[in-house]
Amino acid sequence: MAVALVLFGLAYIWLYFVSMGALTRSVSERFLGGTPTIRTAYAPVLRRSLSLVWAYLLITVTGGAVLGAGVAIFFTAFFVAQQFPTTGGYGAAVGVGLVSVVVLLLAVRIFLRSFLVTQVILIEGVRGWAAFRRSWALMRTCLTKAVLILLFSFVVAFVISLLFSFPAGLVTASNPGWPTAILGRLLESVGQILSAPIVMIAFTLLYYDSRIRQEAFDLEMMARDLRVAPERPAPAPIRSPVPAAQARPPVAAPSKPQAASPSRPPGTSRVCPQCGAQVPNILSTCAKCHTPVPFGPATR
Repeated sequence: MAVALVLFGLAYIWLYFVSMGALTRSVSERFLGGTPTIRTAYAPVLRRSLSLVWAYLLITVTGGAVLGAGVAIFFTAFFVAQQFPTTGGYGAAVGVGLVSVVVLLLAVRIFLRSFLVTQVILIEGVRGWAAFRRSWALMRTCLTKAVLILLFSFVVAFVISLLFSFPAGLVTASNPGWPTAILGRLLESVGQILSAPIVMIAFTLLYYDSRIRQEAFDLEMMARDLRVAPERPAPAPIRSPVPAAQARPPVAAPSKPQAASPSRPPGTSRVCPQCGAQVPNILSTCAKCHTPVPFGPATR
């Protein structure tokens, strides 16, 4: 039973990251003007699902270690105050308590600035600890927005869950038994399914907002690098032809020498300062030497 529970827990964690990653890809393609499909949503996620699990494992261990240190320091301050009930003892307890508060705030900061790890891994292809550093940089000016998104998502998820769990509780209380218990559990699960994507959708949009504001990133160039096919606009209405008597003779424009079209559209890549390789705008580091390549305004 213990082995079965462990395997079930691992499968649940893997499927959770796959589903949230597929939602991230779908929102990204739709935001860039494309039409997401099951294949385009799940194919990149299945290739990088283990990278998602590994990155979040590193973040959990790091943030958990800092959080555990803060809790340990807090209880140390409480122990000092109990063992030394004097002015000096209380002063030492207050000092240690302030240190524990700072450490706890650092742990909260680590978790907040890791909220874009999924987007960084699936969109930019960065993995491991580098994905956390990239998320840390993108979240530098978005902490207030992240807190507001969390509060809004919590309220909406609570309302949706309440709308489904309240009828489920009434059904279970009026007709006790395993059929009503199963029905009530299904209704609660539907509420959780409807409320789960809200956070991921909001943070995917926050990822693009951060890149546009901090790096002057061009969405058209990003869509081209992601190979997202934008939806074609509706054809312009056909106007009635002008009568020949009213038509003006066309004026010949001065001929200009046409430059040869480059193999890659301008503005879609940058040059690595270390090895000189072409780095697509969708990536933040060079694929060959892993050197961070600064972003800049896209050229047309």
